[in-house]
Amino acid sequence: VGEADGTVILTVDKTGENVTPLQVTVTVNMMSATAEDFTAPPQTLTLPPGGDQQLQTLTIQIIDDSIAEGMESFSVELGVRSEDTEVALGEISTATVMIFDNDGIAIGFTQARHRESEGTGGVPVTVQIMSGRLETT
Repeated sequence: VGEADGTVILTVDKTGENVTPLQVTVTVNMMSATAEDFTAPPQTLTLPPGGDQQLQTLTIQIIDDSIAEGMESFSVELGVRSEDTEVALGEISTATVMIFDNDGIAIGFTQARHRESEGTGGVPVTVQIMSGRLETT
């Protein structure tokens, strides 16, 4: 998500039928982002009673600051309460959010590991502009 986009919306999908509301825990794990970069979502999400394919959303406000800081990230992890023994997490229970800075230029490698045999003369490494803008005159 771009820093100037304002929000990122994560969708939580429930399959199966529940007759009582389900409480899902929401945990934010800081990676390179800090609490100054976004507004954390609520710590619980309530899924109302019902059948398959109920969608709930988490809206997270992204804070557009004026600091050149490169790409930052955090993850949002879903959990179930121990007393909800009939509830299991789906295949994807963690979402990683990447915030692309709009206050300068951030560069990085396109891959973390490079491999080449000895004696080949070198390893090609690609550097990519990941955010910001580059203006030339």
